[in-house]
Amino acid sequence: MPYTSRLSRHVIVAVAASLALPLLAACNDDDSPTGSGGNSSRLAFSSDRDGNIEIYSANADGSDVKRLTTSPGDDSDASWSSAGRIAFTSTRDGNSEIYSMNADGTDVKRLTTNTTSDELPVWSPNGARIAFASNRDGNFEIYVMNADGSGQTRLTTSSAIESGPRWSPNGSRIAFHSDRDGNLEIYVMNADGTAPARLTNNPGADLFSSWAPDGQRFAFHTNRDGNFEIYTSNVDGTGVTRLTTNTVLDNYPMWSSDGKRISFHSNRDGNFEIYTMASDGTDVVRVTNNAAFDVLAAWRP
Repeated sequence: MPYTSRLSRHVIVAVAASLALPLLAACNDDDSPTGSGGNSSRLAFSSDRDGNIEIYSANADGSDVKRLTTSPGDDSDASWSSAGRIAFTSTRDGNSEIYSMNADGTDVKRLTTNTTSDELPVWSPNGARIAFASNRDGNFEIYVMNADGSGQTRLTTSSAIESGPRWSPNGSRIAFHSDRDGNLEIYVMNADGTAPARLTNNPGADLFSSWAPDGQRFAFHTNRDGNFEIYTSNVDGTGVTRLTTNTVLDNYPMWSSDGKRISFHSNRDGNFEIYTMASDGTDVVRVTNNAAFDVLAAWRP
C-alpha cells in the first residue's frame, strides 16, 4: 500500500506530488544513529518497521527504541503533554480518531468519536487542552478539546483546508496552515480562534509550523524553492532562513524543548528516517536507520 495512503492525509499535501513509497515489510534492527550530537531528550515517532504503522519512542541519539502501540490500525501523529502523556491519531476503530496513552503505551483512552476524521492532535503547553484537525463539519478545520475529550470546540470556519495546529509556548496562540488564500500558507490566531493573521506569502506551499521555545521563531517546511525543505522565520513572517538543502524531501520540523535542536524526517538516504539538527541547520544527525519508514517525530517536553 502506498506510503501516502497510510499516514495522516495532511502529510499527503507535503509529499503527494513527488512520492509514492511502497510499504516495506522488511525490518532492520539497526537503529544506531549516524553522526554525533543530539541530547538526552526523547522522541516519539511513527514507523511501519513491524508491518503496520505504530508509535515508537527513542532517545534523541537513536538508542533505547520502544514500541508503544500495537493495533491492527495505523497509529501516528504522536504529541507529548507536559506531564508525559501522548496524544495520537489511530484508525484502530475504523476511521481516524484521537486517543491518548501513557508514555509507556498503557492506559489508552479514546478522545473523539466520529464517522469522519479527527487527527493531528497537539497538547497545549499546560497539558489541559488538545488542538486537532477534523473534517466532521465537511472540510478540515481546527478544533480544541479538554485533555479528557470533553468540550470539543471549532476554532476556524472556512471552505479551505485548515490543519497542522501548533500552540505557542505560552498557550495564547495557535499556528496552523491553510489554503484559504489560494495555496497553503502559515497563519496564527488567538487560542480562542480570533484574530487570524497570515504569516507567510509565496507561491509555494508552507505548512507544519513548530514554535521555538522562546516564542520568537517558528520552523516549517515549504517547497517555495522547488522541493520541500525546512525553514525558520520570525513569528511575524520576517527573517526567513533556509536550513536544509537537498534534492529530496525534508519534512515536519519539530523544535526541541530546550531550543537547541530541530527534528524532521527525510528520505535523503533512500527512505524516510528521523533526523535532528542544530537550530541553525548544522550538525545533522540521523536518529533511525532501518528499511522501513520512520516519520512524524515529536520531542518529549
